[in-house]
Amino acid sequence: MNDLSPRIDSHPEGKGKAPRWLEWRGTGSVLVVEDDDAVRTLVARALPKFGFTASAAANGGKALELLRASPESYTLILLDVKIPGMTSVELVREVRRIRPDLPVVIMTGFDRDKALESMGGTSIAGYIHKPFTLNALSSVIRTALGA
Repeated sequence: MNDLSPRIDSHPEGKGKAPRWLEWRGTGSVLVVEDDDAVRTLVARALPKFGFTASAAANGGKALELLRASPESYTLILLDVKIPGMTSVELVREVRRIRPDLPVVIMTGFDRDKALESMGGTSIAGYIHKPFTLNALSSVIRTALGA
């Protein structure tokens, strides 16, 4: 389910109450690295709902280009485990050279253990399983940023 659109009447708090993802707002810019156009677009459109601006890249090369152009402007990277042009491990290693402190959250359809194993021991701030909800996305970002 790639539906990231908010539905106030379909969350656990009950009908008419604000969804949990509205309880917290962040700041800064998030780089979304995802080869699937629909997922990349949905995630980039969801981020402003949490207070973030979003930049998007369909591959590792474009992600590095954006990061190198303005390394201090990014607060977080949301990274698909499988991206074209380079492996996600290679991308995270390059990110660490540019901004060692920049949190990276991986997004994948793989289970957590397999996804973390595929990252080859690189430092990851969080994991989210696709498909995910706005609540899950908000929660993993908040945790990754220590907010």
